[in-house]
Amino acid sequence: MEFKYIIILISIGFIAFLVFKEIRRADKGRLILRLLASIFMAASFALMIIPITYSVTKEEPAHEINLLTEGFTLDSISTIKGNKYNLDSTLFPKNKAFKISHIADLTYFLKEHREIKKINIYGYGLDDSQLKGLSDYQISFHPSALSSGIFSANWQKKLNASENLIVQGIYNNQTDKNVKLKLFGLGASLDSTEIKANSKVNFSFLNRPKQQGKAIYNLIAIQGNDTLSAEPVPFEVEKKQPIQVLILASFPDFEYKFLKKWLYENQYPVAFRSQISKNKYSTDFLNMKAVNLNQINQALLKNMDVVIIDEDELSAISSSDKASIYSAVNNGMGLIVRITNPKPSGNNKNFNQYEVVSSTEKPLSLKSTDDLKFNNLPLMQSLFLKSGTNNQPLILDESGKIVVNSQINGMGKIITSALSSTYQWQLAGKQTDYSRFWSMLFAKSLRKKVETQSLEIFPKFPSVEEKLRLIVNLSDNKSPKILIDSTKIYPRQNMELPFEWDGFFWPKTAGWAIATINQKAENIYIYKKQDWLTLKSAIKQSKTLALVKNQSKELIKSDKIQHSTEEEISKWWFLAVFLITSAFLWHESRVLANK
Repeated sequence: MEFKYIIILISIGFIAFLVFKEIRRADKGRLILRLLASIFMAASFALMIIPITYSVTKEEPAHEINLLTEGFTLDSISTIKGNKYNLDSTLFPKNKAFKISHIADLTYFLKEHREIKKINIYGYGLDDSQLKGLSDYQISFHPSALSSGIFSANWQKKLNASENLIVQGIYNNQTDKNVKLKLFGLGASLDSTEIKANSKVNFSFLNRPKQQGKAIYNLIAIQGNDTLSAEPVPFEVEKKQPIQVLILASFPDFEYKFLKKWLYENQYPVAFRSQISKNKYSTDFLNMKAVNLNQINQALLKNMDVVIIDEDELSAISSSDKASIYSAVNNGMGLIVRITNPKPSGNNKNFNQYEVVSSTEKPLSLKSTDDLKFNNLPLMQSLFLKSGTNNQPLILDESGKIVVNSQINGMGKIITSALSSTYQWQLAGKQTDYSRFWSMLFAKSLRKKVETQSLEIFPKFPSVEEKLRLIVNLSDNKSPKILIDSTKIYPRQNMELPFEWDGFFWPKTAGWAIATINQKAENIYIYKKQDWLTLKSAIKQSKTLALVKNQSKELIKSDKIQHSTEEEISKWWFLAVFLITSAFLWHESRVLANK
């Protein structure tokens, strides 16, 4: 027997008992009212347990669904017409009350319901794997407002022992109070900045880790005595030999003085030679043993990774020294040339420099072609570099004129820089910009090592119990053997790119995991679900907005359909009746019957 019939039988029996009790009562006053109150009290109690529905006709959009994602608030659900679905059943625990259906797999669901043409997305949006395959649908996105926090963040996942850890990003403070953001690691505050109220600020923290191996710092946001967030910043310091630098200077200016100091503090092996007079030099060796710098030959240059030279010194050295430098560059060494003259000097090659004299004096604003922005340099720049067919611009001023250029020369690269006074960043207390500039020039000038295999992971912040995709690129087409900790991953091959393989993994625990690919180990950090929530939401929102912006589907006119549906009468009405009738029976038996 169904549960509701049991309740009905119990209620009928209870009503019969109450009616019999009232009829047998000696006081016959208000008998009709007492009988009605008894019947309504028992009936309303039963109806609070048994749902009572009624049929209504609704008009809803046809051929479209509403997808509710993280960030959507149920307060506005009444404004949404049509079928409502979610992809995570834990987001809205009151699904039944609000009639939100759950979709376990969006791709499979859409294949089953081919009549769907339009998808309305509410909340923060979808990730890459969920957006894949939606290009054939008309997407309408209704984004929810993001909360205060870190909207973007980036840092090196691997760095050498001589490199600085640079943590950059954007913090959006939507509150009326200032927020202190600091980089915390090894039990101490390493760097910090103040985020003013109601502001969106780019932040950049710099620190050189003293330890080697795996480490986890934290980005902590504090407002008063409250900790708003503490996001993990995992990275790995690899045991690699720092690059060796040879500096050849026509004279020891301030630029070389500050560069030597920075290289020494960052443990770069440096050989420095400055010309005193013709064929006479002063030398200095930092973090390395002394070598003979009177002649620049292949024996010397084979141990150097980068040569830094100014244009005047390049013109003054002998043709044999110059030939040795270009030969080493052709074999993979990096060359950084400082351009200081508006016209080529001596027998040097033309680096396409030109001069622009500005009528106004203003600080130099710089940014890289990778959208890395630098703080202003307090100087007026008049020397720039022309773009060529074989050149790649690296750093531009605010008007788009080139100040640092790159050119491939055999297996190596030649970097030309028209900036003569980057030490002004040091004098202005902008050590981060100075470090980023020279680290970028070294990274761009060095020859890239040919890796036999490489690993990429998606998403950028893999979390517990969320799908992690691994993409492996190999030098051959053989199937790789992939293990994550002790779990074997079975890869699939890309039919268009046979050297590319991918596999999927669902992490169970947070922390460091070891991905072994053909017996070569790679460290992967798995985040907790609550880590970087604001950033993950911002990524979803931006990717969903990008899909909507780039969609090629023409807008379709939403048709309306009428259908009958069952609505449930609110149980609050029956509770009210139960309380009123119970109160009347109590008042009648205790007060009115004694008068």
